[in-house]
Amino acid sequence: MCMLSHRQRKTLTRLLQRKYREQLGQYLIEGVRALEAALAAGAPLLEVLVTAPARQRPAVAALLERVTVPVTLLTEEELARFSTVENSQGVLAIARLVWHPEEVLFTCQHVVVLDRLQDPGNAGTILRAAAWFGVDAVVAGSGTVDLYQPKVVRAAMGGHWDLRLVRATQLPLLLDRLRAAGFACYGADLEGTPAPAWQPRRPAVLVLGSEAHGLDPELKRRLDASVTVPGTVQRRATESLNVAMAAAVLLYEWLGRR
Repeated sequence: MCMLSHRQRKTLTRLLQRKYREQLGQYLIEGVRALEAALAAGAPLLEVLVTAPARQRPAVAALLERVTVPVTLLTEEELARFSTVENSQGVLAIARLVWHPEEVLFTCQHVVVLDRLQDPGNAGTILRAAAWFGVDAVVAGSGTVDLYQPKVVRAAMGGHWDLRLVRATQLPLLLDRLRAAGFACYGADLEGTPAPAWQPRRPAVLVLGSEAHGLDPELKRRLDASVTVPGTVQRRATESLNVAMAAAVLLYEWLGRR
């Protein structure tokens, strides 16, 4: 087991920034459960980094026995420079970025599209729910948070490796192509059809919009229908669900309950 080198320190620092993740084609995974999920899914790991105290824990030692990539030892002080959590578990990994081409969507049955979604916690939670309910692919449109940002990866809890992730710069054109290929297109909207009455066709796309602004009007014009999560009682203080909570309910209605 090697000690952390200057080159590795430089790489880890860069991977905290989106532009360098794109340039290097790599991203960070942090935590014991995240590494466990990555190993279980056969994620494209490149390197694992661990502190000496973490390496002594039985659960971590068992994981390291399954690792087939280089393992590097780093100090707790070094880890603090690269960790994005308050209480780190002493385990980091570097994995290869995987983006699928748009063409893969035409082999799917269930696709979620993120339109200008900017909160990393919401994005990660949606990935986690999408993977749980059996969505095939998630598309990140322009203005959407980087799906390989550390907070997104942490919130997704392994969802990245059960989904095909796609980037699209022109979502309206992509929806046009999907509609032409026989996809029904639906969007989450406060004024849509109540989710229990929703009867989605297959194959289908569900578009989730910006937390602050909702769906882009250009996308709304391309929808077959809008769908909403109705409240069961009126509350004065609770205005609406956030996009991740609404997404989980809609995914259940779409793929779980049926």
